Amino acid sequence: MQTTYFWHKYHLYSRKIILLLFLFVPVLTFAQRNVMENDMKFARKRYHFGIHLASGFSDFKIKHNELFAASDSILAIKSKYGIDFGIGALISFHINRYVELRTLPGFVFSNKQLNYTYSNASTEKKDIPQIFFEFPIEFKFKSQPLRDVKLYLIAGFKYSYDVGRNFKARRQVNMPLQSPHDFAINYGAGLEIHFPLFILSPEFKMSNSVLNIHKYDNSLPASKFIKGLYNRAFTFSINFEG
Repeated sequence: MQTTYFWHKYHLYSRKIILLLFLFVPVLTFAQRNVMENDMKFARKRYHFGIHLASGFSDFKIKHNELFAASDSILAIKSKYGIDFGIGALISFHINRYVELRTLPGFVFSNKQLNYTYSNASTEKKDIPQIFFEFPIEFKFKSQPLRDVKLYLIAGFKYSYDVGRNFKARRQVNMPLQSPHDFAINYGAGLEIHFPLFILSPEFKMSNSVLNIHKYDNSLPASKFIKGLYNRAFTFSINFEG
C-alpha cells in the first residue's frame, strides 16, 4: 500500500514537472525576444533611467597606531557588521551594446558598531549611525544574451557624504570623530532579466574605502588608539531599468 502511494505521488510530480517544462520553453523564447528588442531599442537611445533598491552589510576596516601596540590598558578594538538599506535613481549612458557608463545617486542608511575590550575585562560598545549621500560612477560591461539574461560586471568609484554626522549618538562624550567625506572603489557583478516593459537587474557589489575618515584626537580614549577607519560594504541590490 505504501509503495502504491509512493508511485502515485511520483507520477503526479512527474506530470507537473513535464507541464512546467512545456510552459518554460515559450517563456524562454519570449524572453529571448525581449533581449533582442531591448538591444534594438537601446541602440536607438543614448541613455536610460531606473530605480535602485539595495540592502547589505557594512563595517569599518580598522588600523591601529603605535599607542595601541604599546598600551597595556586595551586588548582589542573591533568593528561589528551593521545592516544597510539604500534607495536611489539610476542613469545609464550607452557607449555601445556591451558597455554602459552609469551613476546611481541615492541615500544609504547604515548603523555600524565599534567594540572595545580593555585589560580589566570590561567592554564598551559604540553605535555609529550613518546616512550617506552617495554618488557612484561605474562602468558596466555586458555579455551577449544567454537565453533570457545578460551577465555583466561593474567597476568604478564612489564619493560619499555623511549627512548623519551631527546625530545625537555621534556627539556623545568619547566618540571617535569622523570626516563626512569618503571615497571608495566599487566592483561587482549582476544579470539583466529582460521583460517587455522593463529590465530587472539583481546584482551584488563590494565597496572599499580608500580614504581614512578617522579624525585623531589624543584626548579621547576611544580615538587615541586608532590610526585609521575605512568604510567597507557588501551590497545586494535590485535595479528596475527601462
